[in-house]
Amino acid sequence: MLVRSLFVLALTALPLAAQTPTPFDKGEYVKKGNRADTIRATLASFGVPNLEGKWYYAGPFDNTDGQGFDARYAPETEKPINLKSTYVGKNGQKFGWKELPNFQLGKIYDLAKLFPNDKNDGVVYLLHEFDSKVFARLPISLGSDDTISVFHHGERILHANHVRPAAPDQDSTLLKVREGKNQLMLKIGQLGGGWEVYVNPEMPDYAPPQVIKRLDKDYAKPNSNSSTGSYANEAKFYRVATFNTPPECVLEVGGLGFRPDGKLLACTRRGEVWLVDNPAAENISDAKFTRYASGLHESLGLYVVDNKTTYVVQRPEMTKLVDANGDGRADEFLTFSDKWGVSGDYHEFAFGPARDKNGDFFITLNVGFGGGHQAKSPWRGWCIKIDGKTGEMEPWAYGLRSPNGINFSPDGELFYTDNQGEWVATNKMHHIKKGKFYGHQAGLLWVKHSPFAGKVNDKVGYGMMYDGQPPFGKTSPKGMPEVDPPCIWFPYGRMGQSVSEPIWDTTGGKFGPFPGQCFVGDQTKSMVMRVDLQKTDGIFQGVCFPFRSGLQCGVNRLAFGPDGSLYVGQTNRGWGSVGGKPYGLERISFNGIVPFEVQTMKATKEGFDLTFTKPVDPKSVEKAAAYSLKSFTYVYTSQYGYPETDTQGEKVEVLGVSADGKTVKLAVPDRRIGRVYDWKFNDVKSADGEELLHAEAYFTLNAIPK
Repeated sequence: MLVRSLFVLALTALPLAAQTPTPFDKGEYVKKGNRADTIRATLASFGVPNLEGKWYYAGPFDNTDGQGFDARYAPETEKPINLKSTYVGKNGQKFGWKELPNFQLGKIYDLAKLFPNDKNDGVVYLLHEFDSKVFARLPISLGSDDTISVFHHGERILHANHVRPAAPDQDSTLLKVREGKNQLMLKIGQLGGGWEVYVNPEMPDYAPPQVIKRLDKDYAKPNSNSSTGSYANEAKFYRVATFNTPPECVLEVGGLGFRPDGKLLACTRRGEVWLVDNPAAENISDAKFTRYASGLHESLGLYVVDNKTTYVVQRPEMTKLVDANGDGRADEFLTFSDKWGVSGDYHEFAFGPARDKNGDFFITLNVGFGGGHQAKSPWRGWCIKIDGKTGEMEPWAYGLRSPNGINFSPDGELFYTDNQGEWVATNKMHHIKKGKFYGHQAGLLWVKHSPFAGKVNDKVGYGMMYDGQPPFGKTSPKGMPEVDPPCIWFPYGRMGQSVSEPIWDTTGGKFGPFPGQCFVGDQTKSMVMRVDLQKTDGIFQGVCFPFRSGLQCGVNRLAFGPDGSLYVGQTNRGWGSVGGKPYGLERISFNGIVPFEVQTMKATKEGFDLTFTKPVDPKSVEKAAAYSLKSFTYVYTSQYGYPETDTQGEKVEVLGVSADGKTVKLAVPDRRIGRVYDWKFNDVKSADGEELLHAEAYFTLNAIPK
């Protein structure tokens, strides 16, 4: 059904010189197959520019060592742009403006295809000219691999230095559209790996309220981090408090840890460690920040031993910090272990440490960025063990890419999270076991130097689906990949985009109805997700849910405090994040009101058991229509990320509801391991009529109970 309306604004009496949006003629809400297409169709109906039409490109210009980001190449100095202009670019190449082939708004576009012989270290400009009959404020949604700058009528209105894969809704800016001719220009810089861009208009905030409401009902808002739930609804159950940091504190959090005295330590990407007194204060402004240490090199994790001793992982080493005189500042900086390699590649991060019950430490080492050189330094792409007494290193497991998070579960099992990229279809979580391979092939280079030499393969086949099916026909590889599978796949976009640290709720119920479950942050979507794990025949598998969104910045580190709150360390430098802040520290606390949620989901012999936090309304769960279920898998390949593959609808049969009304038993025939089961719950309600806070779940199936 079409929604018809007038754009009626209180601002219409303002003169045109104020450049406020002019009232539009009658238009209608036009629903398409997705939010992006719906926005453009609806804007066109109301006579608002929607950026459709011809786009042009000019390039490549030089971006060696990232110099192109701030360089003002000729298109930036030309006002207005003349489509007949010619330029001298990278390596003396001469070119002009050409029509951008097969470009589609609302979809990620591969810019590398424009330059098949020059795909690296380049800058390309994109230009769109359009006419408008009205003045208008037009928000646009953007994504880029890597850097992005936006110019409107020659004025730069966005300048973002990212290194990341492109995705929808990573950045946004506002166009002040003029009446008449407009020129919009984008500048995309590439630093290795992919070279992509995403563009689409967003719905202006002055659109008719019923249009905005219908759009948000049909399709979730960008950066809502979830297809269900909302910041406001989540806040009823889990409140967020934001710490005020002193001006001299650039708190780009790399690690968090509580001392026995209740004070919080936070190390930062700037190489500092800050001590937070009174972090659990009811009035959060009563917390006090003191610089505890400085001079480290990109510290991305810490482990607190006692009130005087802390281990910090920085880029080249693991360092022991000691406050010998107890004055609140570290006095001793002792190298504990420096047995791994560093080449100078910006992407060679080091994460951890996690400590086992024997006192030994585990660290994960990031590969370099792009190309076959990704493990040019020793043990890049590996998890390593550091002897807690001697500091000696032991290679432990391999095939890691960007393992920004490693931790032990309460029962002593070691897990890490990894980020989408080469060999990694989407973000994931693994159970780490000695000698196992986790998929990224750069680390295979060091197998011959490891204790596993001659015992494991240093060459691994690829091209098969994770569920064992050949994806491309009879000649494709068959069988499961020779990879220890993830216990959790996080579907890209819907469950974050840059997964970070896992941590387990050990608060004994202080944090609500999920004791013992795992919580995982996301750096791009500024959200926290919830994970419920299950061990079947010695194999971990499980389900992920949305939990808390709407945070001020990208979530990089998590720590539960003695008060039962979850402390959230944040940063957005390099990759960008929603929320608007560049760094910070927030505290998530349970309000004492239990939300209606799927508390646990367990695979069974017949299908799945769903246990809710409250008794359910039997009528709302007894029909199969209450459950929309599909499954998909991924392909094991070197491609940077991979889409969900072989999506299939699944049949659901309701077997019954438990006597306490909390557990629903479901049958799902013909399940297949190596697939993700994508659940949506339709109008499921509690016995007292409450709707689910989050009506979605994603189960990674690795074993079927007997």
